[in-house]
Formats: sequence, C-alpha cells, structure tokens
Amino acid sequence: MRVAVVGAGLAGLAAARCLADAGHGVTVFEKSRGLGGRLATRRGDGGVIDHGAPAIDAPQGTALAAAVRELAAGDLAIPAGGTLGAPPPDAPMTRPVAFADGVTQFAKRLAVGLEVVRGVRVAAIRDAGDALELGDEQGNGLGVFDAVVVSAPAPQAADLLERSPEAPERVAALRALRYHPAVVAAVGARLTPPPWWIAYPEGGPLAAVVIESAKGRPAVDGAVTVVMRLTAGASAEALDAATDDAVTAVALDALEALLDVPVHAEWRQVKRWRYCTVATRGDFAAVNPPGTRIVVCGDAVSPPGMPAVYDGGLAAAGRVLALA
Repeated sequence: MRVAVVGAGLAGLAAARCLADAGHGVTVFEKSRGLGGRLATRRGDGGVIDHGAPAIDAPQGTALAAAVRELAAGDLAIPAGGTLGAPPPDAPMTRPVAFADGVTQFAKRLAVGLEVVRGVRVAAIRDAGDALELGDEQGNGLGVFDAVVVSAPAPQAADLLERSPEAPERVAALRALRYHPAVVAAVGARLTPPPWWIAYPEGGPLAAVVIESAKGRPAVDGAVTVVMRLTAGASAEALDAATDDAVTAVALDALEALLDVPVHAEWRQVKRWRYCTVATRGDFAAVNPPGTRIVVCGDAVSPPGMPAVYDGGLAAAGRVLALA
C-alpha cells in the first residue's frame, strides 16, 4: 500500500515508522520546516533550547521507551536534579529523558529513511475511486494513496476531513475537541541553578520552569538558559495580543518570585503555540470507525502522556495495516 501521513509530530512519525517497517510506501507531509511538532528545539544565544516539550517522558516498559533506546546514539541524558511541585495530569513526566542536541533529535531519527515533504500544507483529501488524492492549498495534487493518517491537531484535522469523502459526523466529533494555547519565554541569565531541573509553580502566571543546563547543556558565556511556559489562562491572554517584551517581563517577574533572587535576562526568545495541551479529549475508536481509509491520531484522541500519544500512532498504523 501507499500511505500518506499528515503531520510529523510524535504520533504521525510513530505511525509512519511502523508502516514503513511493515514494507509499505509512506510519504509524510509536514507544513513546517521542522520535525517533531512540540518535540521542538531551537538554537540561539543559549545554544540548544527545548521550547516545546521539556523532555521525553519514556517510562520503562512502554513502546516509546523502547523506541528511545533503539534510536539513542549515546547522547541521552537524564535531567539532573529533582522536580519542584507536581506536573499537571494532562502532561505527566514520570521518567524524563533528553538528548544533547534537543528533543527534536528523537523525531529526526524516527524519520530516517522516510520520504518527508516539508513546508507543504495538505488542504484536501479527494476521492480517487479506490484511492485518495491529496491536494495543497493551491489545488495542486500531492499524490494518490491507498490510505491517509492524519496526526494534525484536531481543529486542523477537522478542516481536512471536511474536504474529504469521509463521514461528516467525524468532523463534528473533532470540532468538539479543544486545546489550551501556550506562550513560552526562554531567557539567558547569570544565576546559580536551583536544585531542580523543572518546577511547576503554584499560583502566578507560570505553568512550568525548566533549567536547560540540567540536561547536560552548559551555560553559554556564563548565562544559564531558563525556559518558562505561561499558564493556559495567561497564554490565552498573551497569544495574539502581548508583545514579546511584555511576555518576557511577566515571566521574569514570576521567575524572580520563584527563585527569590533578581534575574537579568541577557537575551530572550518567545514562542507561541496555538495548540499545546488538550482541554477536551476524544476517543480514538469513536473517531476512527472500522474500515475507514482516513485514520486520525494524535494527543486529542489519546489518553494523557507521551507514551499514550506514541501508542496512538502505532494504533493508527494498525488500522491501516488491517485494510491491507
């Protein structure tokens, strides 16, 4: 079979890798230039910065942990230090692992050997008889496939299925799912790293604070990289309205209160995620009736946690393999 996978996040790449390993032709379409979705890494004044997921949660005995072990190249690191506060139920972090060059390395290694088309947004899935044709925003054809796995966020998946031969009730189910946004500020500051690598402050505008040097990434020119994610409420207010300077000012004030020391940022970056954590989840089986040629996966139709999202990608691949 020829299979298209829309979205190169954790679930999409898990599905693509599974299908390719089973001997099927797979093409992955990713609208951005990077791989991994929220397994996102930037390079800047602070060196390597994970500005999406702070680490990969890979509990022993999970398929995700097995994949991490298989693809590790001697550069895995367990973040040094403890945890301050408790992670939220929708984003557990029970056994975090990091890569020296950022969490996106896991996505890049999953994609090795796959045909990946970047910078292309799939906008339509058209009926092509016994197959499905993908089209882009300009109406150009992107190829004909026997099945399609859609791992994009639920609102984008709903838009795509609405332009497909699939049943409309699936679109309605996907439109009922909701996400919280996230606004993330990364700064470089001269400070003594705390005894924890990640903190979940109670109260205030910060949902999480991560010390990047705890992942084996030394300070750059004496500045420690700190990544701060605003709470869902604060992120919603700042997503489209606040300037980067305003976001950083709010985050730094809260960081000073948490550390109880003055913090001066020598450099700063801000990243905005419109679809970050899931507010309303759907059921994988309900969204994907048996026999469908378009299978939806991703965090919105998985239980909480990265291992469950990865398993959802494998389940999507299983649905496609059942068609064969």
